[in-house]
Amino acid sequence: METTKKTAPVRRSAAPAARRKAPRRSPVAPEEIQRPDRRQDILDSAEFLFAERGYAAVSVRDIAARAGVPVALVSYYFGRKPELLATVFAHRQANLDERISRIREIGARGPGPGRVEEIVAAWAEPVVRLTGSASGDSFSLLVARTAWDPGPEATEIIGRFYDPLVHAFLEAMSVALPDCPADKLLWAYEYAVGALLMYVADKRIERLSNGRATAGDPARFDDFVRFVTAGLTAMCR
Repeated sequence: METTKKTAPVRRSAAPAARRKAPRRSPVAPEEIQRPDRRQDILDSAEFLFAERGYAAVSVRDIAARAGVPVALVSYYFGRKPELLATVFAHRQANLDERISRIREIGARGPGPGRVEEIVAAWAEPVVRLTGSASGDSFSLLVARTAWDPGPEATEIIGRFYDPLVHAFLEAMSVALPDCPADKLLWAYEYAVGALLMYVADKRIERLSNGRATAGDPARFDDFVRFVTAGLTAMCR
């Protein structure tokens, strides 16, 4: 006699329902996002730390700690660290635009007595004007560090933000000093940049002078302009 075995009814697995993903929550609390001052706190902290330590020595966590914000908020506003560095420089774009505009306006007047000195003053004065405040001093030091940093992030930043200024300066100077070879003008610019960065960012003058001198002292601006003007004129004579 043939027998058959009864099979238990097949139960549907509950696994698919268990595997449903819960809605993804933002790593940043809504109350943090709704505070616009947090964004500025991050920018100020990044500018200060990049200036004091150098880009490579600062982490996003360091910046968040100084700003008093969650690390995720830095990424929320600015993305990765290179983008944050670029935003710090973009925040000062108005100062750069002013320098370029003033230089081009002077160059458009053509050659004439005192033209070299006018171009040098227009190129340097907005930088010196930034000094004297904590934020301005930090940015001046940051520009100096970034200009001397051989890393790819720093090189990209200098090229993006400062090469247009270099071209404007050289074009105006080629009008003011029409007989000066282009290579000499370029080297003269390099020397002038070194002098400007040391003027506004090198605190050693304060130690060497026993406190009598201050880095970026606006009272020394006319001396600085005369110094750079004399160098340019002598090279192109």
